[in-house]
This record gives sequence, C-alpha cells and structure tokens, in this order.
Amino acid sequence: MLGIAARSGLHCSRSLVARHTMKPTLIQAAHMTGSSATHWKAERYVSVITAGAIAGAVVAPSLAVDHVLAIVLPLHTYWGMEQVFLDYIHVKALSLIIGWALKLLTAFTVVALLYFNQHDIGITQACKDVWNIKRDEVQLD
Repeated sequence: MLGIAARSGLHCSRSLVARHTMKPTLIQAAHMTGSSATHWKAERYVSVITAGAIAGAVVAPSLAVDHVLAIVLPLHTYWGMEQVFLDYIHVKALSLIIGWALKLLTAFTVVALLYFNQHDIGITQACKDVWNIKRDEVQLD
C-alpha cells in the first residue's frame, strides 16, 4: 500500500512509506505478534477502562472509581503525547529528554491524583464542583 507520492511517480523511500502507514484494524491486530501487538492491545484495554471509569464516575462515584481514573487518565494521556513527540521530534537527544520528562510528569501526575483522591475530595467531586461554579455565582447575584 503505497502513498500518493509513490503512485504519482515521485521518489520516496520504502522506509518513509512504512513509517506513515495507518494503525492496524482489530482484525489485523489479532495476527500481530511481539511487543507492538501487546502495546496495541494494552492501549485498547486502557481506552475501554477509561470510558467505563468515566461512566462509573457519573453513575456511581466512589473512591475506587477515582483511583482507577487517577491511573488510566494519565496513562492514556502519556501514550497520546508519546505518539505526538515521536511523530514531530526527530532529534535523538531532544527526543530522549522529552521522553523522560513525559515519563516523570506522568508518574508525578498519577501520584498527585492518588494523593488528591485519598486526602481531599477526589477527582469526581472536583469535576462536579468545577461544573457548578458558574451556577453558584449566578445564584449569589
């Protein structure tokens, strides 16, 4: 499956075409092997857990749901930002620095959110409070 540049007769390397292919579909992923298959499946599991945890926070908020959100939201964000940096930063030294900074920021975020859940109002209640700020200001007038 070659890109437009290759079909139009423009010169492009095979590695350039291979790097910019689309992510595998669910059927293709079933035939994948190795660490890329494991990572791809883990990303899908985390996405499903994230959606379920957000729905759980709306329907039945609890400390357990807040703890799940404190882990899966930063992990989901980490994987997304990692892909952005891999796609747009091509200087090896800068890529390594930003990669480690992203790992440290993600770890700090998980610890901070778990602490916030345990010793304060929690993620779900904080979101509810933020959503009600405008309503509370209007009622004060």
